[in-house]
Amino acid sequence: MTTSILIEHAPEMAPVASGLRDLGKTSSDCVAVVRSVKDTWKSQSEVFSWKEALRQRGIKAEGDAVERLLLAYAVEEAAPGLELLPLHHSVKTLMRKEFLAYLKAPGKGSQLLAGTDPFVSACKIASLRRFVAGPLDWVISGLPRSWLYKMTLSRIPEALWYIATEFGGFKPAFYIHVGPAPRNRSLVIPKEVNKAFYRMAKSLELQPEMKGILCASWFHDPAVLRATPHLAPLNDPYLKYGGRIVATLGPAPADSGFLEHNRERQILYENGQFRPSLTLAMWPRRAAIAWAQHHPELEN
Repeated sequence: MTTSILIEHAPEMAPVASGLRDLGKTSSDCVAVVRSVKDTWKSQSEVFSWKEALRQRGIKAEGDAVERLLLAYAVEEAAPGLELLPLHHSVKTLMRKEFLAYLKAPGKGSQLLAGTDPFVSACKIASLRRFVAGPLDWVISGLPRSWLYKMTLSRIPEALWYIATEFGGFKPAFYIHVGPAPRNRSLVIPKEVNKAFYRMAKSLELQPEMKGILCASWFHDPAVLRATPHLAPLNDPYLKYGGRIVATLGPAPADSGFLEHNRERQILYENGQFRPSLTLAMWPRRAAIAWAQHHPELEN
């Protein structure tokens, strides 16, 4: 998987690659930009400025052409290192599939425009900072201590006890994110959700320093689960298999996903009748690994 493959299959990318070289940008510069992309617009400022510089030179960079070229350079460098990482083999397969998706011609499939969540996710995956488990992804992170102050006062002692004695500390841990489209569509398929948890648990087993798996999301809110039972597979590890729904952390932001593709929820939210809480869920490593060992059918 190289940038030459991308240009061979998408000849319209050649002027973009040439234009970046004329701007003095090397492949290492491109990789560095991808590695620096975070969730903020500021972290993507170089991408915006490079696109503007190309435009001023009269180089047509349609759609996400620049972004895909940057990702191609990042994938070219990251691919060999992927094989050395302590990840379940299925995760590596899914990562390689994701890499290939970035090498499609601009405008083909999902757009990866700078300033959007799909581009941020792609940059993290292409630089081996985010890992693919199916409809769910994870990053190496932990539990910010500041979250304790978001809990109701009465829940803090119990949460601290659980973090210290059951989870084993605040970090490091796998922090779950919902995968971008189209992968997130399989969140409604219980087997696909279970496979994602299985891949994470088996990867956890290969990384003994990790405390476990955690997530803070609106879909762990007990009130939301009662109203939408199809979310049960996303909560089973914490309610049935040794984890815990630890505490609520205040109102879930309106852009956290619960309003997407659901007009009924949008109406209820606008009327003040639906206000989900951001809720912390934690699954200690020994419980996750034990669960995976009891579900070998998810290996395939």
